[in-house]
Amino acid sequence: MAWSSSDPAQLGRGERIDGPETASIRGKVDPSTHRDEAGFPECPTAWRPQPSARGEGAKAGPPTVGACYVAPVPDPVTIAERIRRWPEHGVQGPLTLELYPTLRCNLDCRFCDTTERHRPGLPELSAQRQLELLEEAAELGVQRLFLLGGGEPLAARALTPALMARAKALGMEGILTTNGTLMGPELREQLVSTGWDEVHFSVDGPTAAIHDGLRGQPGCFRRVVTKICRLRALRDKRGAQLPRIALHFVLTRTNFHTLEDMVRLGHTLGAFRIDFDALIAYQPEQLALALQPHEQAQVPALARRAMALAERLGIATTLEHFLDPRNLHRGSDQGALVVETPAPAHGADDMLSQLRRAPCLKAWHYIVVQADGRTSPCCVLAGQGESVEQRSLVDVWRSGDFLEEIRAAMLAGTPPPRCSECSANILAHERVVRGLV
Repeated sequence: MAWSSSDPAQLGRGERIDGPETASIRGKVDPSTHRDEAGFPECPTAWRPQPSARGEGAKAGPPTVGACYVAPVPDPVTIAERIRRWPEHGVQGPLTLELYPTLRCNLDCRFCDTTERHRPGLPELSAQRQLELLEEAAELGVQRLFLLGGGEPLAARALTPALMARAKALGMEGILTTNGTLMGPELREQLVSTGWDEVHFSVDGPTAAIHDGLRGQPGCFRRVVTKICRLRALRDKRGAQLPRIALHFVLTRTNFHTLEDMVRLGHTLGAFRIDFDALIAYQPEQLALALQPHEQAQVPALARRAMALAERLGIATTLEHFLDPRNLHRGSDQGALVVETPAPAHGADDMLSQLRRAPCLKAWHYIVVQADGRTSPCCVLAGQGESVEQRSLVDVWRSGDFLEEIRAAMLAGTPPPRCSECSANILAHERVVRGLV
């Protein structure tokens, strides 16, 4: 029997799904009989998106995880409060440590140029040094550990779980971004039993044909959807609220027409949020995926329909940034993502006034450590600052030359050229923070 309902909630009722778009994920999905290696019912991996041309498609259902969204820690108010202390009290520590455990990756994504598959390998920090960084981060007052990176964090099979355990022992909020394919039962157990806060799964299309084509490996769509479902099944069986599940989607010319179907898929998988992000394109492989003018012109209408659907289903998204087509040009001369610099107040030259008109405040509340130990205030500038291999994170944060240069540039309203590559999602968050300083 072919499943063809427009209601995603129908998934998982023991039916099969047939069609060329789901050939690699076709199979029996009866949750009463199909179980994973840990013995838990497996979520359905069969998925049939409804054509966007049909309009709304999915039925509106009761809000799921999205309606229970808890504001992330640290929130913009907390960030602004700490930044406001700089002028009077001196250097304040960052609130977030973004750490890349490794540059190794098991996939070969067409739009990526940061893993060891796409650039010469780098010597990586030892496991012991990375664990020490968490202690130093705690000394600085870091509240959140964000594990992601140029590679796949779970390729560091022993290190990443150890970092996660240490972060929770230190009382930090934990976020993991992963392609999901390497998540096994032991890590699922750790995520649920330790109250890990969020897992962001990279899913770049609602079908195997689209996702696998972008990720460079047949079968990875089936694997990530299965892993998400298994994590959700374990969490729900334990009656736990954490981890929250989010999806991350990079917009390309192969998937821009699937925004509504991604919302439907996110609803089926129990995602509380879907982060839609624009493509950075400057390498030939990336440029081949960039939207053409006639495709860009279609995005605002597609985004509006997907936003309406997400609102009905209780899923948070970043789709509002796609209402302006200029936000689709990260790093491009055509783009709107030239970091804005607010006009100074008349006669205001003190540091607090400068902070309030700085185009970006990341260098006052955020620190990124790449797998080789080099630092930066954000992912766009990753790897450009001093290394923490032989120098403490505390010292680099307080007196590192690169961070000091970025802070001075921001206070002067002259951000580095690469800041034009920044995501509209990040810039929107920084505008909120700046408005609260």
